[in-house]
Amino acid sequence: MLIRGDGASIELTRKEWGPEEEVANYYFACIRASGFEIGEDVYAFDPKNEGLPKFFAELANDWKGWDGLRHWTSLEGEFEIDCEHDGLGNISTAARLHKNRYHGVGWTGEIRFEIAAGQLDEIAKELTRFFKN
Repeated sequence: MLIRGDGASIELTRKEWGPEEEVANYYFACIRASGFEIGEDVYAFDPKNEGLPKFFAELANDWKGWDGLRHWTSLEGEFEIDCEHDGLGNISTAARLHKNRYHGVGWTGEIRFEIAAGQLDEIAKELTRFFKN
């Protein structure tokens, strides 16, 4: 599953190796922009139905615009996305991945790019398909 915009991308892939519980409960997120690339396993469990499909479905529903920043984070905080509408049909997007965020050591990587508001509905549909499989 690929989210593209303005020279950058977020790619989500299913884990196909490792212990069975990891394959079932994790996906791999990779963020790329201008020669920068970083990836991390992300815990997929979503007990409150607040995952990426819902986040992007809500953005798509408000494609004409919204006030302020909208934020999503994975359950364990290793993956975050911020989106802000400019009122002209462009979504300023920041995607961050963290490793060992809460343990005092590790790393954080971030990319920033724009998504056209007209892409939001298709992104939401693709994310729904990705997480249902």
